[in-house]
Amino acid sequence: MSEPTQKEISIPWPGKSAIAVTLTIPPDTVERSGYGLLLGPGAGGDEKTALLTAVANEVARHGHFCARYRAKVPNLGFRVSLCTRVVEHLFHPATGVHPLKGCFLGGHSMGTRVAGTVAAQLAAKDPTSTTDTSSSAPAKKTAAKGKKATPSKKSASAAAAPSDFPPNYISGLIFFSYPLHTADNTKALRDQILYDIPSTTPTLFISGLKDTMCQPTLLAKVFKDMKASPREVVQVSDADHGLGFGSSKPAQGKKEALIDAISEWTMQFMDEAITIVSKKSQGDGYEVEDKAKTVKKSVAVTKKAELKKMADEWTVAVSTVA
Repeated sequence: MSEPTQKEISIPWPGKSAIAVTLTIPPDTVERSGYGLLLGPGAGGDEKTALLTAVANEVARHGHFCARYRAKVPNLGFRVSLCTRVVEHLFHPATGVHPLKGCFLGGHSMGTRVAGTVAAQLAAKDPTSTTDTSSSAPAKKTAAKGKKATPSKKSASAAAAPSDFPPNYISGLIFFSYPLHTADNTKALRDQILYDIPSTTPTLFISGLKDTMCQPTLLAKVFKDMKASPREVVQVSDADHGLGFGSSKPAQGKKEALIDAISEWTMQFMDEAITIVSKKSQGDGYEVEDKAKTVKKSVAVTKKAELKKMADEWTVAVSTVA
């Protein structure tokens, strides 16, 4: 089987420095899907980590474009604008270099916060969107308590985002180690971004149960109150914020195996989301919705079965909201 092609490109950004991007292109022997994935790095800005590289290659093998942007400035607003620029330049359905009918957003740690914010921005500029962050119960609760999530919400509305993307262009969100809080302060939650994700945006979380920046009990509460649907959490026992298990040689081998599994889970999630969209586009009404639910259920069952097979390597817990 032919392998994807890696291409280093530079995207112009008027008034700012060009953006370095690694574009992973599907092999010529694979049919192009018309969908893509844009991944953002953690606060350190490294877009070529083993995890992001493995996911990009797996996604491209199945016919999807995958881009990974470099971002060294650890500022959320700056990165949101940068991410939006990359989506617009590369994947815009009408003007992009590689026009797509839908794009998934994701990344690791800070990259997930960026992805969620961009998804909420584009939905807010979509006149057909039902997203209304001002009426969200969790949003009011957070604002009333004076949480630090409020500045994040302001930065989302302040950053410029194109208004001419088609409705529901963001096909899903993929979060590797979402940093719900800092390692030393579990009271200041970065939850508003998650509450602002549109109800029509499928969302996948993959995190470690030993992640010091995402306490499982706190994530469970936020996950329950989110609007995004379907949404799913895969939590890996003993894995840390970097989705690793330590520095020993056996631990490194275990992390490599987990990265392979995460790549497959990501691909399954994307296939599920794309299948649901395709089914819905074939018609309207209850019958189409019912078919979509059937497809979604069958894929979820398959995913859980495969997770159980890997129990000898690590323990996982899966929570799903359809």
